[in-house]
Amino acid sequence: MEQTWRNFIMSEKKKHFFLSVALGTLLIFVLTNTEGAGVQQSPRTRHFHKTRSLTRNVLDGDIQPYFDSGTATNITTTPRKTVYLPCRVRHLGDRTVSWIRRKDLHVLTVGRYTYSSSDKFQVIHRDDRDDWMLQVKYPQREDAGQYECQVSTVPKKSMFVTLNVIVSKANILGGPAVYINTGSSINLTCIIQESPVPPDYVFWYHNNQVINYEAHKGVKVQTQKNPRTTSTLWIEKAQPDNSGNYSCSPSNADPAEIAVHVLNDGEST
Repeated sequence: MEQTWRNFIMSEKKKHFFLSVALGTLLIFVLTNTEGAGVQQSPRTRHFHKTRSLTRNVLDGDIQPYFDSGTATNITTTPRKTVYLPCRVRHLGDRTVSWIRRKDLHVLTVGRYTYSSSDKFQVIHRDDRDDWMLQVKYPQREDAGQYECQVSTVPKKSMFVTLNVIVSKANILGGPAVYINTGSSINLTCIIQESPVPPDYVFWYHNNQVINYEAHKGVKVQTQKNPRTTSTLWIEKAQPDNSGNYSCSPSNADPAEIAVHVLNDGEST
């Protein structure tokens, strides 16, 4: 009797097992044949198909790298100020990013490696970011032009960034020469023009020697950077030894010069 009861239980377990397999097979068949067949699907079913499709594409390598559409493609800077050219690549995977200078097709960087005899160029990248920025140290006018950020897909994908290097100009008002009497004040104003960014500093020189404002009593310099940069050199009670060549030298512009003549009493120009 006990053996007969055991056989009955085993038979019922087998029935439930085969029924579960049959229902699972039927469900997969229905889901597979309704996908893309115009059958109205519930949101949960559509999410299942979308997730399964995305997973299949990832496994098959169908998701291709692409450039972030919000990346700037026109960068303006001034000489001697390090600049960074942006390139943001989504879903890079195992592909490689390279930077190419378009005017001579010189390959500057491949991945993290630099292929240039100059230390001017370097790629900046962090493992947790999608950015592959090209650093250009102390750019000069000849560094202006178009640069290509290229991804090693087949065919290759590229994004182009234009670098503008604007050479600012300094101008001292009242030049090229001014004449003042002994005991009068020297007041020189330098204006930095065509500068997209203000200079980091402005130095004044007298006969090619930098003027130490703190060591010379009666010498003051005031620099204002808004809305345009102006720097004013003021020397009170000028003496004949204050005569000479003065120059205004901003960090991001060509210097400007002016000749100052301090006249003795009774001396004329």
